[in-house]
Amino acid sequence: MKWNVQVIKSSTHNSGSTSILVNFTSGRYLFNCGEGAQRLSFENRARMSKLTAVFLTRVDWDCMGGLPGMLLTLADTGARNMTICGGHNLVHALAATRHFVLRSEMGIAAKELRDGDAAAAFQDENITVTPVHVYPDRYMVSAQEWGPDESREAHMRQALLARIFGVRQEPEPRVKKSKQKTSQQQQQRKKGYYSDQCKDAAIEEQLQQLEQQSNIDAATKRMPLQSHDTRQSNISEVILPKTQPTPCVISYIVEGPTVPGRFDPKAATTLGLKPGPQYAALIRGELVTTRDGTVIRPEQCVGPARASGIFIFIDCPGPDYILALTTNPRFTPFLEIPENQNSDKKSRLLLIIHSLGPGVAQDERYKTWASLFPKHVQHMVSAPEYVPDNNPFQRHLRIQTAMSLTDPLTFIRPQASDKPDLPLSTFMESDKLVIPHYMTIFDMEPTPKLDVSSVPMLLTPDKMVDRVMIGTNLKTTTNILSAAEPRIVEGDNGPVVCPIGTGASIPNLYRNVSANIVCVRGYGGMVLDCGESTVSLLKRFLGYPSRNQLNMRIKQNYIEFVTSLRFIFISHMHADHHLGAIQLLHEWNQLTCMHNPQPRLTILAPARFWVWLEDYAGVQDLGLDRIDFISCRETCISGSSPGTNYTKYKLTSKGEENIAKLKNDLGLSDVSTCSVVHCPWAYGVSITHTSGWKLVYSGDTRPCANLVDLGLADGKAPTILLHEATLSDDLRRDAIAKRHSTISEAVAMALGMGAENLLLTHFSQRCLTLPRWEKANIEAVKLSRYGYIAGGKNSDNFSPAAESGDIDEPDVVLDDIFSPDDTKGTKETLLNELDNPLPEEFEIETDAVVEEQSVLGKLRVATAFDMSVYAPSDIDRYRYNVPMLRKALHDELTLFVSEESSADDTSPNFNGKTPQKALKPKSKATKGGHNKQNGL
Repeated sequence: MKWNVQVIKSSTHNSGSTSILVNFTSGRYLFNCGEGAQRLSFENRARMSKLTAVFLTRVDWDCMGGLPGMLLTLADTGARNMTICGGHNLVHALAATRHFVLRSEMGIAAKELRDGDAAAAFQDENITVTPVHVYPDRYMVSAQEWGPDESREAHMRQALLARIFGVRQEPEPRVKKSKQKTSQQQQQRKKGYYSDQCKDAAIEEQLQQLEQQSNIDAATKRMPLQSHDTRQSNISEVILPKTQPTPCVISYIVEGPTVPGRFDPKAATTLGLKPGPQYAALIRGELVTTRDGTVIRPEQCVGPARASGIFIFIDCPGPDYILALTTNPRFTPFLEIPENQNSDKKSRLLLIIHSLGPGVAQDERYKTWASLFPKHVQHMVSAPEYVPDNNPFQRHLRIQTAMSLTDPLTFIRPQASDKPDLPLSTFMESDKLVIPHYMTIFDMEPTPKLDVSSVPMLLTPDKMVDRVMIGTNLKTTTNILSAAEPRIVEGDNGPVVCPIGTGASIPNLYRNVSANIVCVRGYGGMVLDCGESTVSLLKRFLGYPSRNQLNMRIKQNYIEFVTSLRFIFISHMHADHHLGAIQLLHEWNQLTCMHNPQPRLTILAPARFWVWLEDYAGVQDLGLDRIDFISCRETCISGSSPGTNYTKYKLTSKGEENIAKLKNDLGLSDVSTCSVVHCPWAYGVSITHTSGWKLVYSGDTRPCANLVDLGLADGKAPTILLHEATLSDDLRRDAIAKRHSTISEAVAMALGMGAENLLLTHFSQRCLTLPRWEKANIEAVKLSRYGYIAGGKNSDNFSPAAESGDIDEPDVVLDDIFSPDDTKGTKETLLNELDNPLPEEFEIETDAVVEEQSVLGKLRVATAFDMSVYAPSDIDRYRYNVPMLRKALHDELTLFVSEESSADDTSPNFNGKTPQKALKPKSKATKGGHNKQNGL
């Protein structure tokens, strides 16, 4: 038998709770799933397949912020029948996700391990988990938190949870079955495809009609033939019973399974047995009869079974929990104290993981208590005072460093440090202390030992510069001087847009999910979408607690930016666009609640986003009493002819008050939204400043007339259009099916609005190099009410309202659609990118080469990367840096494939088997295959 404990995430100043993964051959168990856990598992090759159960030490976003996104990913990869355990409010928190999580075939059992409930434990074939509840000083446990919850509200929450995730099924005996095929439509739905075979105008009308539906009959909600969008709409209508936050924290005592005794083949041979079925029967504990009729008992050949090891996962978020924790009698059997004579428990305890909040590790009460455990116990101390604030995403740091050497003003190297605040020796005197770095492993069976062989080497930004310049293929990037010296343009009239996450669907090695901040000079900050881990990335981008000196454009640290935050826009309810908002609102509330006067914050989002916030506020205080909410529908424009006669929905008096306050806070003259073609309640936004600039953000959408209307509204063209460009042109059919835009379609939309600058973002995992466009594909984009938009309103190709039914895309034939989804393996994706490499002799593209693409006219285009800065002058400078950036990205992909191939050749998996087939790059294309006619 073999099982181990693996560190996924440690507690640092930048990240939150500690996450560990317990690995068995037959299953895995995750303890805490904070934001970024999924991306860290990708980065460090930690496997989340066979995930059996998740245990949360606290029901708050610090410990569960990564859980909704991980559940979506696991469900779409076929994971089934999982148990989630936590304290009071667990079921409420999961049911609150009904607005954006709907995976009714997954089968989730949510088990609240409530204090005072004798049945509050977990046990299966691998582990037995005992919860230990603690509360802060002077807290009185309420009746609602104590004992089993059999209330009507609890049954309502469980019923709602069953509709969201389905009911967990007990595993059936393993019998070989013929593989059942799922329908083509089911497969496409899992991958995010839409079944609506309609034209762009019809889609817009259909989505708006769906948005207006309300008070749907309860019986209708349960009809199995409803579309995914309609079912999502219906379940969002369900009202969740109210609850109150609880400060309960759970630590866990985890015992392994009984270890079978060793089989003695010599004893078996002496007894006249032969290897084969008789040996196997004895190992299983069965009697065996020899040919002469002698009955052999298992104990004659098999040694005695023994109990496996024990580890304890302790969570102590603050000093006010120390007294309750250190006096809890559940820990007494493990302590070296006179009144404890339980030698079995003490000898079996092998490992303690200390997940400690600020100030706990230096408290003498806690240090004294920790020293009472047996001397042979291994201690992993995960506390921000001891764990260096290293950047775990080294591949992103590597490519970001290469790009920053080309343009340090645009591409910001994230802040990191390899030095802890205090040496670990200040915790206590022991040779069994270790910092739980990423991928630290402790083997529980068969031989207890610490294994740090998989711990990655994490470089600081300065050390990564040296590595990039002298140690890898990326060094060629630094030998090419930029054609335009990077500099800050004084008087640059326009917004400063900072993409923090630029990936689509799920995080990957190089791009996190959607998030953008906008710095409005002299006023404050804005956030446009806020995907998971936005807070963690912002801390590295801006600097926390001190300012990131490598960021020469934004003169604020993280705390200063959050306290100056005035506006958050959420484009739609897909999880990759808003899961990070909870943590951001929580920290905004913590940082500003003591200010006098207390600042307020405006949120513009779909109405269901506010319902989600209100539901989750029953779990954790978000400061909603200081938030002014505006529904996107209240600021929607509508019009029947291109560029004129726009009207807005009538604002409520409260809405008018909130809009007026927002304009005053940020110096804005207008804030408008429009419905876009993606999913129900999906919107784009236009923000116009009194100084004259205009920013339009598309959110997720197909090319649509509404967004062009928004860009042309009030006769002012966008200074910057921030537009999604999820897929490359050759995947246009996928873009239609998933209601996203291709590269060329995004360019066409900018031309249609007459935008001055276009910033492309929201890239699929299948588009990892600089995007390319085609002139023919741009000119082919055609919209209802606008016709061909490639040249904008003043183009010769422009056509007024297309009453004849002109469309922007052909009908979708679902049966013909086949494409890997966005969870496809990164390695295979990179191979596709490298299949058409750069020419062997790299040539710098001159300004004249770029200008040859006359279709752009005066439009300036740039590609967004995580943790980058773009004012209009930066977008103008970007075209001169394209050759160096393209080379840097190509070299990084080549290097990554080489690293993964080497890892596949040499790294055994958990079962100890080394893969037989390593990844090998495909054959290179000919030099003539490089298409220099394509765009940036």
